[in-house]
Amino acid sequence: MTFASRMTRAALAAFLGGALLLAGCTSEPEASETDPGTAEPVKFTVGTLSTQDSLPLWVAERDGYFADAGLPEVEIVTFQSAQECQVALQSGAVDALMTDLIVASNLQATGTQVRLATVMLGATPAEGRFAIVAAPGSGITSLDDLKGVPVGTASATITEYILDRLMEDAGIAGADVVKEEVKKMPVRFELLMAGQLKAAVLPEPFVSLAELGGATVIEGGDDTEASENVSQSVLAVSREYVDTPGGAASVTAVLEAWDAAVAAINADPDSFRTLLVEKAGLPAPLADIYKVSTYPVAVVPEADRIADVLDWMTVRGYLGGEATPEDMLAE
Repeated sequence: MTFASRMTRAALAAFLGGALLLAGCTSEPEASETDPGTAEPVKFTVGTLSTQDSLPLWVAERDGYFADAGLPEVEIVTFQSAQECQVALQSGAVDALMTDLIVASNLQATGTQVRLATVMLGATPAEGRFAIVAAPGSGITSLDDLKGVPVGTASATITEYILDRLMEDAGIAGADVVKEEVKKMPVRFELLMAGQLKAAVLPEPFVSLAELGGATVIEGGDDTEASENVSQSVLAVSREYVDTPGGAASVTAVLEAWDAAVAAINADPDSFRTLLVEKAGLPAPLADIYKVSTYPVAVVPEADRIADVLDWMTVRGYLGGEATPEDMLAE
């Protein structure tokens, strides 16, 4: 809907409201076709990156689960960077995006209100692997070995949060954690493999690719082996979209399709490797061997996990305003 059409609708609503008051109408309004709670699903546009987190969306698109759930149209837009995804949501170019709790929290805090509809990957520690990886030949094998050693990461991102939490869990003081800023993941990977970084925080599939090249995951540095997941990806939906006629119904339908796709993937993950390779652009060395993840059925992130992220961001001065778990979880 354009700005002009929104203004037209607003003006019409104001006029009708005034006319009813003048007429002395006191009856309760009846639900109509434009009531957000009763309207049918409408088009849903979601932004994502080329990562494994979005495999159930691609399966739902390919195998007709979106249509089965009653959605008239779903458009999945793939972006080259997380920043592009965020801008697309803020501008209204997409209705939702695949992101992490750091990005979602900052969107909420800076005025782009979101609803966290579901965890996409990471409901359990085994899903959505991030790891602290040591360069080939570095001799680093444990988190203790990293005291005072620069670790490649990017400030105010999920990778820095993971680094801090894994080091903290290992009992390593914050003063002993040294960070080297390398924002672009492919560059971070290349510096690690060239030995210009002794260690770096990486997500899949970079972790597996690094291991193929002789790098090693540091003991205690694999978040899939942690007591709780610290790297959840989530589906963040614009509140403005949810509140439009059909928006809430569309989110419900998307989650229904998500669950259908998840059931299919979890029954035989490897049968979806070809689609994952195509959509996520997995590098050739991994195309035939990459282990396809299982995925969670639709479930919102835990409030305590969101609160921990918000606390971490606040302490480091990364949060651009106010946000609460309740604001982001409320339907």
